[in-house]
Amino acid sequence: MIRQLQKRPVGSGAIPLFLFHDASGTISSYYTLGPMGRDVYAIADKRMESDVYESLQEKSRRYYAAIKALVPEGRILVGGWSLGGMIALQVAWIFSRDPRVNVDGVIMVDSPYPDYRHVVYLAPESPICEDGPAPAVNKLKNSIVQSVNMLHKWQPPVWRRQRQPYTVMLCATERVISEEHPALSFIDQFRDSPTLGWEERAGSVVIDKRYSIQGHHFNIFDPRNVASVTDTIATIGSDIDMLAYDDEE
Repeated sequence: MIRQLQKRPVGSGAIPLFLFHDASGTISSYYTLGPMGRDVYAIADKRMESDVYESLQEKSRRYYAAIKALVPEGRILVGGWSLGGMIALQVAWIFSRDPRVNVDGVIMVDSPYPDYRHVVYLAPESPICEDGPAPAVNKLKNSIVQSVNMLHKWQPPVWRRQRQPYTVMLCATERVISEEHPALSFIDQFRDSPTLGWEERAGSVVIDKRYSIQGHHFNIFDPRNVASVTDTIATIGSDIDMLAYDDEE
């Protein structure tokens, strides 16, 4: 479930970062990220390809347990692209009840507010290739159906007694344009919102700060754009490291 993608330099005290899969259940996009000076882990889920339904809350509890087994105490950062950002938010909420592990930051990478009430078809994080191998296409479609079902039934967590971690949103600067898959443009329904719809729809302040990154939702990990994502996450992580260090003094 958990793969380590990057290792921190010797002697570094940087907080480890855990990135959650997108709607396909895969973590291939995160392999394109450049060095970020910390331990970076990614969490995939092959269950997304199956017909077995699992709520986002249930999935997040599994991920909490997996991370807890690896980091029984200390500090962590969590994040993810698209669906992964919403999973990160839910996992952070679960950790807020854990006195031994502190989530210092949540990094949401182009994760629009999940208002999918009128959506019949939600595009995957990598547009479906209808000409691809039938088994692969079917698995991807199952993943999409799972994602839609999860998000239809999910209510974003609300922090009351516990302090919400510092939460940031990385926003793609371009819109999706696809004549072959017009449904893809639905991902941009809140593109004009500084917080991709969270400030307007969540009912509470969720996003503390936003950052712009190059590309549109589906190509931000392409070679021409991925440096923008890497540099932004690295900067955010360094800033949070400094804040955490100051808290310990």
